[in-house]
Amino acid sequence: MTAISDTDFRCPRDLMVTETPLRRVLIVGSCLVSGLPMMIEHVVEGCSAEYFIFNNLGELPTSTAHPPSEYDFQVVQIALRSVLPDSAWLRFGYHDTAACERLFIETVERLQIFLLQAMKWNIEFGIPTFVYNFVTPQQNPMGRLLPRYDLRNPVYFMERLNQALANELQNYSNAYLFDLDQIISTYGRRYFSDDVVAALNHGAGISDVGHELDLNRLEPVEPGTSYYPINAHIPWIAIAELVAMYRTIRRSDEVKLVIVDVDDTLWRGVAAEDEEINPNNALEGWPLGIIEALGFLKKRGILLAIVSKNDEERLGTRWQTIMANRLALDDFAVRKVNWRPKVENFAEILAETNLLPRNVLYIDDNPVERASIQAAFPEVRVLGPNPYLWRRILLWSAETQVAQVTAESARRTEMVQAQVQRETQRRVMSREEFLHTLDLRVTLSAIDSPNHPHFARSLELINKTNQFNTTGRRWTAAEANDFLIRGGRFYSFDAQDKFTSYGTIGVAALRGGVFEQFVMSCRVVGMDVEFAAIAEIVSAERAERGIPISAKIVETDANSLCRELYSHAGFEAVDGTWQMPSARSIVVPAHIAAGRETTAATA
Repeated sequence: MTAISDTDFRCPRDLMVTETPLRRVLIVGSCLVSGLPMMIEHVVEGCSAEYFIFNNLGELPTSTAHPPSEYDFQVVQIALRSVLPDSAWLRFGYHDTAACERLFIETVERLQIFLLQAMKWNIEFGIPTFVYNFVTPQQNPMGRLLPRYDLRNPVYFMERLNQALANELQNYSNAYLFDLDQIISTYGRRYFSDDVVAALNHGAGISDVGHELDLNRLEPVEPGTSYYPINAHIPWIAIAELVAMYRTIRRSDEVKLVIVDVDDTLWRGVAAEDEEINPNNALEGWPLGIIEALGFLKKRGILLAIVSKNDEERLGTRWQTIMANRLALDDFAVRKVNWRPKVENFAEILAETNLLPRNVLYIDDNPVERASIQAAFPEVRVLGPNPYLWRRILLWSAETQVAQVTAESARRTEMVQAQVQRETQRRVMSREEFLHTLDLRVTLSAIDSPNHPHFARSLELINKTNQFNTTGRRWTAAEANDFLIRGGRFYSFDAQDKFTSYGTIGVAALRGGVFEQFVMSCRVVGMDVEFAAIAEIVSAERAERGIPISAKIVETDANSLCRELYSHAGFEAVDGTWQMPSARSIVVPAHIAAGRETTAATA
């Protein structure tokens, strides 16, 4: 086994199924990133990268060279010397703390102004944006014995400035911090930002520029990089990180559920057979790393499940002894602990969570079990023989990362558990009896602006839903913003029953009375929520616009679940589209109380 490559160390590709095609990328920044377009075009086949120099508050062009929707993302880099003048540290005495405080405040104010100008195309067109932070020095130039966490220390000053930048980005939509400083830390500041030979501000990278002028010295010296070698791979690694971040916001090959075995997977040994299992020996090392990783995945909104050939009662008893409070059985949305074939248990988990095999990751130490699952479900990704690699793959892969944690994603485990409980109750009643016991409520919200509090969750839902998705289309924030500007509207709807609040579980995109797309979480399939939502939307559109209502369906390999949506809702097929007769009204199902949001439309 060879060592993990530098690129795979931060951006593992073990869970990647499909490559990420890029069309166009924008680069806005100083000379520090002038070489980035060439590197991107070299690394990503078929991608075109455009560079706009941005120094001293120079204005960006009124519009981009190509339609904004053609750009996958942009990179923004603010030159440090634009916000922190060269030699600023030499202008006040060490004990003049007030001057240092003023310098920091003024630097942050300049940063806010520069960022606002550089984010022009993010603000106007919604282009996804990754903003470089600043590279911190290796240590305090005043000396290692002086206070570390003090603004008079340029290291701490820069860390605080990066924090201010991150906070400022919260004021922008579809904008993310690109932590260049942390990437450099991973691979070694000595080899990229050696501030012994580089100025704190302008020219903060090692180079041999000007060495020919030094050849006439009384004692000629070798080029600077002879003494301080650089790691030329770091800029290339940064591109891999950019692509990984883009994959995450596009939800490429997204993992929504991690199913794990227990024995020799979550701990060492076989708990059911080893009476004297020592928790310290069982968990120390890689098992604790896996347990910690699963805990963080749950916080991200990824579901966890157990499939184990074990005695369920005995496993429950042994679990607390071994795990203590590190990870509870209730942290797993579904548990299948029995002696049945794992393939059968696996199929049940997929049914209960309403997920496709391609969104599932399976971890098991047994190669026979892994092979049986892959034979039955070829699209399931598996991790197997090497537990030392699992934690990093789980936490650092683009496919398990999230751009944000919404209220719904944070409660996903609880909602699936409620769904399993609800399905258990359903089995002992008729469908009609069961539905009337749910006390089901649906609330509709009209979204006309990206500032609406439901906009982010709606975009997330559209881009993650496969089965109940009438077109399968994925939207960038820029495309969604353009859709709203051109007269479109998103309708989101929430659902709640006596078991749980499901949050925002559906979105419809309408323009000119046409249902361009209808998306709904599979968690509420079979409860007629979609018909209540369509009834409310049709009523709202007719009352406000008074125009005919129609709908589109585009068949995909995954959306068979919703192909009859509009026919069941009362639409009629006419010339390849679905038309709602003007004289026909849609009635909200009797077991659902439907209404519309009354809160303000903007956050």
